[in-house]
Amino acid sequence: MDSVDLKLLKMLSDDAHVPLRRMGREVGLSTSGVRRRIKQLERSGLIKGYSAVIDPKKYGYGVVAFVSVDVDSQAMRELTRSLARRHEVCELHRTTGGHSLMMKIRARDMDSLNKFVDDHIQSFDSVKSVRTTLAMETLKETIVNL
Repeated sequence: MDSVDLKLLKMLSDDAHVPLRRMGREVGLSTSGVRRRIKQLERSGLIKGYSAVIDPKKYGYGVVAFVSVDVDSQAMRELTRSLARRHEVCELHRTTGGHSLMMKIRARDMDSLNKFVDDHIQSFDSVKSVRTTLAMETLKETIVNL
């Protein structure tokens, strides 16, 4: 990956609809050269796909919570499989430190967040503890900062 690839990635991450011709003008390549570079970035797995960014508040999911869970290691796989299938779970990470898992949850309101934690986390006998932290405001949210 060189500086041209990095510029193309930045442009695509800002707006995946930017025309190839405009990208080419900005990096000094022909449209076909840009297309080849992007295809190579896709084949290499650096670009995993393209998606729409949905505003969670306008979709009705105004509550953001970070939930830390301490779970028996024998039951980790079962719990993570269950959580990974839930639409409320935006991120799910195995972590070091005081808790085994950290996840980012989006919920419609506090009642639905409480119900999610009760029904889909604390209902597992192997869960030792749960700590929920509410986000008061999202100031920045990206996957990769280019």
